[in-house]
Formats: sequence, structure tokens, C-alpha cells
Amino acid sequence: MVHHPLKRNNNLQNRYIHMAISCSLNKDLLRTNTCGYSLPEVKDIYLANFSDVTSAPVEYDCESGVTVTGITLANSAKFYHIEPAKDSVTFTDELVVEDNGNKYRTHTISFNLAGKYDKDMVCPVDALALGRFFVVVATADGEYLALGRTVGLEASEQSVAGGGDTNGVTVTLSGNVTETAVPLNAAAIAVVKGN
Repeated sequence: MVHHPLKRNNNLQNRYIHMAISCSLNKDLLRTNTCGYSLPEVKDIYLANFSDVTSAPVEYDCESGVTVTGITLANSAKFYHIEPAKDSVTFTDELVVEDNGNKYRTHTISFNLAGKYDKDMVCPVDALALGRFFVVVATADGEYLALGRTVGLEASEQSVAGGGDTNGVTVTLSGNVTETAVPLNAAAIAVVKGN
């Protein structure tokens, strides 16, 4: 008698089905035929201290869409709003394949802080250098994307510079994760924006 791995028990069945869905393409990926402008820039960044996020569940349904369905924060915790310098933000969600075949993703976001560096900036700059963060980027086309949802992002580079075109603070946060950047639904966006 041959045993099918999906027939063993419900827990294994759910695990295998989830893996099959996430590894199989299930829809066409077509260019948009909408006539209009597209502005891919990031207009706002929201950071929560990673230890303050108690839950951020994802509804993983490839038919209706994958989203963070809500975010729960510890008491008095909040997302901090960062308005980056214009056109200074880049983020990537890159697949990494190791020689042994292991796969994971690296989330990275780089941005320049707007405004001058003064006595009020020292502590926030230190916090950005030393902390670990749940990051949400708000794009100009209205999407909110979670980066580092499962492990948080940490500073991999930071500089304070003055003079010329390099005036200000530049921060790069990154982390190795096991999921792509996940869009937020309306309930999760409300928590991020403090509504």
C-alpha cells in the first residue's frame, strides 16, 4: 500500500498544501494597459521597534491576494513616521540562492533624513543605528508594504555628512527574511498611521 504524504494527518496536509500554493504560479502576470502616469517613489516610511510588534498576521491566499491583515502593538507603542528627503528612498526585496540551494530574501531600505543635523537628531540617529525595526513603506501609488515583518531590519550602513550634495543623514536598514514584501490591508494601514 502506498501512503500519500497529504493523507497522513490534517497538520501535515495543511503544511504541504501551503507549500504547493506558494511554489506554484497561479495567474497571468500582464503589463498594465492603463494609460496614465506611474510614480513608484516612496513618499513615507513608518518604523516600529520590532519588539513592540506583538503580531502581524498574513492572509496568504493567492486567489484573492496576500496581505498583512492587522498589526497589534504593545501598550503605548506606535509606528514612528519618517518623511525622507525627496527622491532619497530606495528599497529592494531580493532573492538570495546559496551554493547549497538554500533560498531566502534580503529586504533593504535606504533613505536620507530631511532637515538639519542638530542636538535633537543625536538620539534618533543612534536609535536608527542600534535598533531593530518593523518597516512599512508608503508608495506614491498608494501601496503600503511591510519589510522585515518576521525578523525586523537593522542598520547595515549609516552616515552623517555635511557640505555639498551629501548634506544630512543617510540610513540603510536590511535583514534576511523568508517572505516577499507583503502589502497591508486597510486595518493594518490604520494601525501604522495611528488612526
